[in-house]
Amino acid sequence: MLIALLMLLIPIAIYFVTFLFVGKWSPGLSYLYRIVGGIIAFGGGSISLYFAAYTGDQGGVATFYFQIVVIFVYLLFLSIFLVTNWLMHK
Repeated sequence: MLIALLMLLIPIAIYFVTFLFVGKWSPGLSYLYRIVGGIIAFGGGSISLYFAAYTGDQGGVATFYFQIVVIFVYLLFLSIFLVTNWLMHK
């Protein structure tokens, strides 16, 4: 139960932690990050919670794999934005 809760909250926690550092990026890039990152973090968590609550035993398995995908997509998204920001300032 604890691992499932952590998997659900990790993308949201990372989103809020990186919120402080995004202000140093260019204005258009930080605005885009806040919108798309929020959709990935909160949308992915919401869909996973729906799977867990309303689809029975198979939903728990689907939630686990879907949340792993959300975490990897979010990390890929964050990496792309970090590289883009670095290239824009260089």
